[in-house]
Amino acid sequence: MSKVNVIGAACMDILIYPVDQESFFSGKYKAEHIRMLPGGDALNEALILSHFKADTKLITILGNDLLGHQLLTVLQEGDVSCSDPVLKDDIETYISIVCIDEKGQRTFVGNRNGSVRKLKAEDIRIDDDCEIVSFASLFISESLNDQKLEVLFSEIKRKGKILCVDCSTPKHQEKIWDMRCLKHADYFFCNQQEAESLMDQNDLYEIDKCFHENGVNAIIKCGSNGAFYQNKMYATDPIVPVDTTGAGDSFVAGFITGLLKNETIEECIMDGNRFGAKACAYLGATEWIKYE
Repeated sequence: MSKVNVIGAACMDILIYPVDQESFFSGKYKAEHIRMLPGGDALNEALILSHFKADTKLITILGNDLLGHQLLTVLQEGDVSCSDPVLKDDIETYISIVCIDEKGQRTFVGNRNGSVRKLKAEDIRIDDDCEIVSFASLFISESLNDQKLEVLFSEIKRKGKILCVDCSTPKHQEKIWDMRCLKHADYFFCNQQEAESLMDQNDLYEIDKCFHENGVNAIIKCGSNGAFYQNKMYATDPIVPVDTTGAGDSFVAGFITGLLKNETIEECIMDGNRFGAKACAYLGATEWIKYE
């Protein structure tokens, strides 16, 4: 059985770099690079954790199609075990087209009915003896609402697991005081924009206070500034980003790597900063681990 179970999205990324927004739709645009690479919050985390010797299982679904089989091969080569069954005949594997500008910032196009939206509670079976569960894709699945997640998360905690939850952009104007499931999380991760959306607030100190008042132990990923936790900014080394795709997933993987080594929270955050910065130096979410 695996030490870490990672739950959530797996997809194929098609990365286009660099993209000039004004001329992209001219009909004659030529990019320097167009690459097809594995992606998705949970898949990224799982590959990174496994690379750094954590026994890791990915709980996800994919279409029973060419891309789904290719992603399974990537996971097998990365020594990541998978939930069973992973491949579904009635869905198509999600494709994320990532347009990256010269500053490393991104815009996304995806297939609305792709696999990342279709994960259901019945697809999720946690290993009894895993130590850490990482729910990597909050707000992505159409069916996993707060009520269902509260049932899932409370059961995970009842079994004595450490529960990490990572955020994506709220899809239906969800607010932190509506998310009862997050009270069960040991660590909740979100970036600054996601935190502001959850709070209707843009002051980090007030956001941190509101998280605390709602019983959520939150670590806010602040990009090139580092990470904010309990009224303190933990700075990261300065970088010139090539591509920020997957930087937040790398942060969470770094943090969990620290947890597995029984590090302090501060040390885990700095591990997260280090992993996130490394991810920004390469095109693609997990390309950086090839050089580690």
